[in-house]
Amino acid sequence: MNPDPAPPVALVVDDEPVSRLMVKRALEKLGCAPVLDAPDGIAAQKILREHPEVALVLTDIMMPRMDGLELLRWGREAVPDAMWIVLSGLETFDSAVTAIRLGAFDFLPKSPHSEEMAVAVRNALERRHLLAERERLHRELQRKVRQLEETSEVLRRDLERAEVIQRALLPRSPPPMEGYCIQALYRPGQHVGGDLYDVVRIGDRHLAFYLADATGHGVTSAMLSVLFKQRLVLVAPATGIALPPAEVLVAVNRSICEAHAAPGLFLTAVFGLLDTSESSLTLASAGHPPVLHAREGRETRLIRRTGPALGLAQDAHFGQERLQLLAGDRILLYTDGLLPSGSERELDLLQQVLARPLATAQEVMADLHREAPAGADRDDVTILLIDAHAGASWFDNGAETETETSAVDAHETLASEDEVVFCGETSRAAYLALRGRASWMQCDAFHEAALTVLDGGRPLVLDLSACEYMDSTCLGTVHELVARGGVSLTTVSPAVRGLFEELSMEQVLAAIREDLPAAPELRALGAARDHAPSQRRILQAHEALSALSERNREGFKDVVDSLRSEQGGPG
Repeated sequence: MNPDPAPPVALVVDDEPVSRLMVKRALEKLGCAPVLDAPDGIAAQKILREHPEVALVLTDIMMPRMDGLELLRWGREAVPDAMWIVLSGLETFDSAVTAIRLGAFDFLPKSPHSEEMAVAVRNALERRHLLAERERLHRELQRKVRQLEETSEVLRRDLERAEVIQRALLPRSPPPMEGYCIQALYRPGQHVGGDLYDVVRIGDRHLAFYLADATGHGVTSAMLSVLFKQRLVLVAPATGIALPPAEVLVAVNRSICEAHAAPGLFLTAVFGLLDTSESSLTLASAGHPPVLHAREGRETRLIRRTGPALGLAQDAHFGQERLQLLAGDRILLYTDGLLPSGSERELDLLQQVLARPLATAQEVMADLHREAPAGADRDDVTILLIDAHAGASWFDNGAETETETSAVDAHETLASEDEVVFCGETSRAAYLALRGRASWMQCDAFHEAALTVLDGGRPLVLDLSACEYMDSTCLGTVHELVARGGVSLTTVSPAVRGLFEELSMEQVLAAIREDLPAAPELRALGAARDHAPSQRRILQAHEALSALSERNREGFKDVVDSLRSEQGGPG
């Protein structure tokens, strides 16, 4: 009957010695050991303080000094893990119903039959076991969630650094060229992208360039694009003469196929060789989106693929096309992330944008991305725009770093799209804003910045107008700051206001003001990197929330107990 590994400890509370003894012996036969007893509520309190391991309490209602209902109210707080069964006579039936509402598991008539008691006790202990197991699983889930969040943060930072390292593989500046200018724009869709490009001067008359796009996203596609760069041979080893584009693709395709045999991994690429002395361009395309050749007064020409994607078949054949360039001609190469849906309509729009003589690579990308469906995931985008006229060339890889700065250190200075905490100030107050989805990972930086302002004696305004969600750590941190004093809240999004109301954050709700001026221009504030303070911040925030209401105390009890245990504090 009993699922606990050790016999459950029970307590019988009744002012009638005979009834108390009968119930005590019945419990002993049901496997409870030891079975303690008390003549009234006051004596029962003393026993429960000395024996918090009590699993089951059977109590009469009508007793001197302290009755069963008062004992139950106290016991539900003092020994929350114990299960309570009320013994009731006919004259106290209404009180027994009240006891159930107060949290008693069941009630039995005075002098219960052995079968009734066995069923009630068994059910109560099984219920206790299930509740304990649920709490254990909940704590384990909370612990794993924290581990996953921490691991996710480490992986995110590793991916960010990998993206910076990969960005270092891109060309920094265009090679010198006469009579031509070239623009390049690179934007990874995630921290690590699969796009790669380069422009290389070969001898006095040739300019070689390529654009590659590895299938998929993330580290795998990035590594595949790096493999492509490593295996690419642009000139004949014996002579140093530039190789025809078709031969370049045949050789790199064979090398990639020999290097890996994993199914589903491939690249699309387009390779071009510009002969500046003859004003000619030879192109070969391996499964890549069409190259656009725009000329004033003529319909834009599409140069489609001349062979399959790289890495699919070792013996693949690639053709090539030769174009004659006139002054003012424009050549556009791009990866498929530029056209979100790949529709003919988008391709028509791309041709219209390219036909504008002064359209830059940024304008091309901006116009095409306006057509993207709302909420669509952004893919990697790379654009190469070659103009057959003299002019300034530039490469925009989405990062500006000093030459002497390492790639990893340089990345720390860049604004991330995932920034959540922002700051600014006016002559009257300092402002902190949370934007998007705020979680425990930003709370250290947010809390430290707020304390810096408050310790300096300046009023602080929290702007939550663009905050879509706050986890419990952020909510507790906001409450702590408001409770400290000197903090007001300006516009609060409805979703976050609903969280304040749900958690009884009355002091925070009272701090919202409608008469505050709009926030000034804000700058992103980097997140704290030390996870140890984050653990303390999580605990303090949840303790603050737990103190606001009984509902909060019950809801956050497992989290608080687990965090205290992990940090060596009292449970």
